[in-house]
Amino acid sequence: MIAYILTIGRPFLALAVAAMVAAMACSSPGAGAWIILLVLVILEELTDALDGYFARRHGAASLLGGVLDPFVDSISRLAIYLSFALAGWIHLAVPLTMMFRDLTVAYARVINSAAGAKTCARPSGKAKAIVQGIGMPAVVLLAWGARGLSGAALAGGRWAVAAAVLAVTLWSLADYVGGAWPAIVAMARRRPT
Repeated sequence: MIAYILTIGRPFLALAVAAMVAAMACSSPGAGAWIILLVLVILEELTDALDGYFARRHGAASLLGGVLDPFVDSISRLAIYLSFALAGWIHLAVPLTMMFRDLTVAYARVINSAAGAKTCARPSGKAKAIVQGIGMPAVVLLAWGARGLSGAALAGGRWAVAAAVLAVTLWSLADYVGGAWPAIVAMARRRPT
């Protein structure tokens, strides 16, 4: 039960982060607001780590949890990164690439399932989650420190975060498509019945 609460609570935390980012982008927030935002972003990622831990520890791992968790991960991170892009804290290419990757991976899993192949998470998906998760507080910290940073330092920091997230997201996309390629080829050769 704890695992489901953590999983289902994650999108609500992501929406709170997105709403807070939108409000902060239109104002001059104080240190307290930045700290709250940073805590919310970290808490959102922490719930991702803890839901699986509690599910396994209490013997509550289920097929539903295995499907629900990556879905919730995708919509939660996408909402947060999209709010960052709309606030001008990161390039719009980041959430768009994340969305493209997640939709493609979902369909690659559908194809693998139809072919009777494995649909489990790949190591590249875990690496992507870690880099995207670390990227969120990094973006918040860069936005918070924007006034104290030179334009070049701020742009360089944002570019570095965006490049890291884009690189691992695209690598994961290629890895999942490559893993599904035999099933894709087999499906392309099958005639409809």
